[in-house]
Amino acid sequence: MMNLRFFLFGFVLLFFVPVVQAQETEEDEIYNHQIDSAMALSPDYLPTSFTYCSTIFFQPVKYQEIDTTMSHVGMYDPLIQTSNIYQTLGIFGQAHKPMNFSFKKEPGFSLITNPYPLYFKNQSDLKYYKLKTVYTDIAYTLGISKENEIFATHAQNIRDKVNYAFNLRGLTNQGFFTHQKTSSVSFDGMMHYEIPSEIYGFRLSYILNHFNMQENGGLLNAQDFIDHIVKDGLSGYNMKMYEAVGKLLSHDLMFQQYVNLKGKKIRKEGKDNYWGTLTHTFQFRQQQYSFFDTPADTGFYYNHIFGADSIQDTLMFYTVSNTLQFSTFQPYREPRFERYFVHFTGGITHEFTDYRSNFYRKNAFIPFAQAQIRLFRKMDIHARIYYTLGGYQNNDMNFSAAVSWKLNNEGDHFFGADFDFYYLSPDYIFHTFVDNYHFWRLSFPKQNIVRFTPYWEYKGYRVEFSYFMLHNYVYLNELRTPALLDSYANILQLHVNVPFFYRGFGVNFNGYLQYSNKKEIQVPLFAGKLDFYYRRNIFKNKAQFQVGFNAAFNTSYYADAYYPLLHQFYHQHEVKTGNYFYWDVYVGLQVKRIRLFFKTMHVLSGALGYNYFTTPDYPMQSRRFILGISWRFHD
Repeated sequence: MMNLRFFLFGFVLLFFVPVVQAQETEEDEIYNHQIDSAMALSPDYLPTSFTYCSTIFFQPVKYQEIDTTMSHVGMYDPLIQTSNIYQTLGIFGQAHKPMNFSFKKEPGFSLITNPYPLYFKNQSDLKYYKLKTVYTDIAYTLGISKENEIFATHAQNIRDKVNYAFNLRGLTNQGFFTHQKTSSVSFDGMMHYEIPSEIYGFRLSYILNHFNMQENGGLLNAQDFIDHIVKDGLSGYNMKMYEAVGKLLSHDLMFQQYVNLKGKKIRKEGKDNYWGTLTHTFQFRQQQYSFFDTPADTGFYYNHIFGADSIQDTLMFYTVSNTLQFSTFQPYREPRFERYFVHFTGGITHEFTDYRSNFYRKNAFIPFAQAQIRLFRKMDIHARIYYTLGGYQNNDMNFSAAVSWKLNNEGDHFFGADFDFYYLSPDYIFHTFVDNYHFWRLSFPKQNIVRFTPYWEYKGYRVEFSYFMLHNYVYLNELRTPALLDSYANILQLHVNVPFFYRGFGVNFNGYLQYSNKKEIQVPLFAGKLDFYYRRNIFKNKAQFQVGFNAAFNTSYYADAYYPLLHQFYHQHEVKTGNYFYWDVYVGLQVKRIRLFFKTMHVLSGALGYNYFTTPDYPMQSRRFILGISWRFHD
């Protein structure tokens, strides 16, 4: 099998190399698009831009160019990227949770917290592309010899009337310990059409997420691994489970149609008199979480209720929603600069939810509104609110506000502040859950969560201070059951982001300093990532070469443990993780539109001991080698 992978990789490489003679442009990081044209190779590059799409709470459209840099070469997986600091289960593709405390909830039914936030796609993650030609991006990464990851996107206009895009990400990882295999596929497609008069248009999109995980529950005795008591290699260590499998399957279909309300053209300016947009959005979402196990030893679970021979849990729900709203933001049009403006959006959503596992069938109505105001040319004010009527989340509400002040005319230097207030119910699984080993029907008061974040930003440099106040916060305790923190919790957080580049040398740093006054909410005092690299043009500016390293570190703390049966992380206060330095080195080569890289992950594996865990009982991978190739072309 290993020889076959090498053959396929070599075949792809031999096929792509001749193509570079006919392609011209720099390459861009696959997933995070960051503009950096300081070392552009081709003046003939045809720019492609994109913007994110919203279902409600429309924002002014702002297109970002997909430029062609090597700033993030080798960061083929979201968990590697400097912007993401997460605890994981040791290998890519598995459940993960941010080390920096954060809280964000969108309106609507919520069963559980998504255990795969960086891999799972939602409608708000889809990109609408503004194209001058066909755009395609393909990438393949081989982790010798256990790991395969593929990424592909294609966007195209048809006769300048229909715009469509498809994206695919697939990942397989055999794992290094017994019963650790993971695989996942995320696919999405979107089509947009607008009639020539621009009066009517629609968007149709679909998302499929499928995750299939062998769940081993982590090491039965983590101290054996820390002491490096090797038992027939990594596969010789005893795991907590050998038969368990967790799955997640979701479908998300959305049809959004809109009518732009316009008056007669203004003669002096020769443009339409735009009044606003009336939009109807239909969305169908279905999610199914499954867990199967035939435990020979039920020591991993607590007392059984209905039977101890096997577990077959399926949590499946679907929602059907219809939204009507009026907005003064014209869809897919980037607004011209205005010294002063007032824009607003308002509407209502009806959502029907059917949670078959618990015989829950409820209707909810969610009115919402937002406003965006610009004053004095430099001051932007944004506010939004929603309120829920009906369903288990009856009387839930959220109010958010933001203000920013530009400090220069270019608009890349400003300071501001964000504010969030949530008054809402916890995820539905905290209210009711029944299976072989769990039974609860609980009632909790509304959670009160406040966030206040002043910040300063200049050309990507960002310093922000966040204050969180939580009251009646609901979490999973050491017994893996819901618990209420009815006292006030305060969390302080300082975040610094530094994207530095000078004469070929680059540094990307992302770090957090944090403090929590409650043991139930654990955060590391420090958590950060660093990417340092040197880049230069070679072969008479026909190619680029980059060499660098990635580093990650966090101080020790009682990181949440993971419970596969519920697909959730839970609080524990027995085992600390952290105080370990992770270091990767890489070299990359870009020839016109082809980019290659070779990377050694976890170079110091074993040199600093074997206590490399971010989640209790789940060791991070030891030293391994990665090969990758990507090809972007515009035809």
